Amino acid sequence: MEISKRLSGLFTKACVAVTVFASSALADGEFGYEVELDVPYGKGVISSDGALVERDLLLDVYTPSPNNADYTASISNTDTLKPAVILIHGGGFQRGGRRQAPYTEFDAIHDRMEDYAHLLTPMGYVVFVVEYRLAPELPEPEMALDADWVVTIEEDLTDAGMRRVNFARGSLGLGPLEGDEGKVVVWKTILSAAEDLEKAVNFVRSSSERFGIDPERIALGGHSAGAATVINTAHGLDAPVTAIFPLSPPLSAIDLSKTVTTADETPTLHIISQYDEPAVLEKAPGFTAAMRNAGADYELVWIPGFPHFYPHNTPSLGDDGTRQALSARLIDFLDKHLRQ
Repeated sequence: MEISKRLSGLFTKACVAVTVFASSALADGEFGYEVELDVPYGKGVISSDGALVERDLLLDVYTPSPNNADYTASISNTDTLKPAVILIHGGGFQRGGRRQAPYTEFDAIHDRMEDYAHLLTPMGYVVFVVEYRLAPELPEPEMALDADWVVTIEEDLTDAGMRRVNFARGSLGLGPLEGDEGKVVVWKTILSAAEDLEKAVNFVRSSSERFGIDPERIALGGHSAGAATVINTAHGLDAPVTAIFPLSPPLSAIDLSKTVTTADETPTLHIISQYDEPAVLEKAPGFTAAMRNAGADYELVWIPGFPHFYPHNTPSLGDDGTRQALSARLIDFLDKHLRQ
């Protein structure tokens, strides 16, 4: 299989690249990509000392190296403009960011969004890893809290969802968010995250010439809270993207009855794990049913044996009965929708 050959050819140098990058040295053409850090893509309002202030929102850009002929000559150099992938991290809307240590849970080590960037960029994708406003910053969204594409706070923020939120806060040494006031903080963060990702999409599209990308070939991907934000942005805010791959989304905020209604929905690769969080598993059937009822280009993928955290090279089981490494399945999905 072509994807398997490409993955095996990248394995050794990709591992070295991750090691080098983790030691703060930027990867160069030897590893198949170059990195530009801390690029502002917009601004967002947060609360600081009781006042509302704007702060810069930043992203990192991973670009295929022009010297990477061994890997990209037959893949990306045939395209004058390259396809792009925008990635957004998880963390219960409380924690996380770019270039941080990976999460661990039940001895499972999680691949970060930059690990997915290390995988995809040498294959000819320009990858953007974004940050967004988190709950400890007390973000203020621009949209109304009862925007027409969302459900009610009470319907969305279930007990399971709030338990995961407070688990993430506990890891930061922060107290739990409780009661209606705590839910409003989470709700504002969920909506702000969708606004931030939409700003990232708009920035990438408007900067297509700068980054050498095709603005009509952009995919969104993310894990957990980031995956929910991907769904909210693509299906709720109707961001102009080509495909999405939400990894273990808790499916926050979005009213599926209003947003998933036609047969031309964004192609979606939906991934959940066998021992995923209850906040993920309780909402997956509703999303699956809505997408299939709409006649969408939709695939549900199962990660056996793992909890909420898992690496991208783990085996995955497709709803069509196929067994394939998640990384290979993801590349097949992106190649199908961004290279044709």
